Amino acid sequence: MLASGSFQTTGDLVGGISQPSFSAFLPKVLDAIIRLTPRHICFPNTLQKQQETKQGFYAISGFPHVLGAIDCTHVRLVPPAATEHLYRNRKHTHSINVQAIVDHQGMFTNIMVKYPGSVHDSFIFRHCTINQHFQDGRYGNGLLVADQGYGIQPWIMTPFGNPSTAAELAYNEAHKRTRSIVERTFKSRFRCLDITGGSLLYSPEMVCKIILTCSILHNICIKRNTPLLEPDPYMPEDEEEEDAALQHEGEQPNTAAGVRRRQHIVNNFFFILSPSPLNELL
Repeated sequence: MLASGSFQTTGDLVGGISQPSFSAFLPKVLDAIIRLTPRHICFPNTLQKQQETKQGFYAISGFPHVLGAIDCTHVRLVPPAATEHLYRNRKHTHSINVQAIVDHQGMFTNIMVKYPGSVHDSFIFRHCTINQHFQDGRYGNGLLVADQGYGIQPWIMTPFGNPSTAAELAYNEAHKRTRSIVERTFKSRFRCLDITGGSLLYSPEMVCKIILTCSILHNICIKRNTPLLEPDPYMPEDEEEEDAALQHEGEQPNTAAGVRRRQHIVNNFFFILSPSPLNELL
């Protein structure tokens, strides 16, 4: 079911398990896997692990100090009637809004699975433990790469909305390539979480367990060198990528300290590419 998105029919076809039996066993299986969370989902907390992660991200496109790529994704469900409005997202479908941080290998290092679809990405980050740890200085000069909806902070680097120099353009390109790993990680592994799999036919609590279980199993697959499935060329594009204006609705303002750090990164890692204004090169 997790891999195929077929909502229990796989159990009937492959294992000879009836749907009532499947429904009885599923919560027990999910709970057993979820107990493995601390072993398989862990943000880089040691200096050695942080250095390895930074080097791994830097090798992608030359972006420095990165400890993770962060994004949110919506996993559809059929909402409870009494709280339907809480699960209605900006696309007017119903979902759980899942915040994920991945490392340079595409492994989940942090995941927040509890907020309904009406909650904005930036709200989830403001109220997560990782954000507080960054504010407290626990991760030194480490940072996360994120889209513009998060707002730039010293530990959150976002792209320039309107790059005006070749260096800013180079920064944006490196940022895009570095952050893209989080966008392609989640739904490539488990069809039950993909928009093409339809809405999950379980309670919100069970959906959250399914999402967390998929994240743990994904990390186990990465550790065992199990490749991601190739994307289906006939699969429709994810709705989340279709409308940038809606994606950044409710975005957080940039902070002065964040803007200064971004400019410092541009000057020290991308400015050497060309000090000329972009319009002089066109």
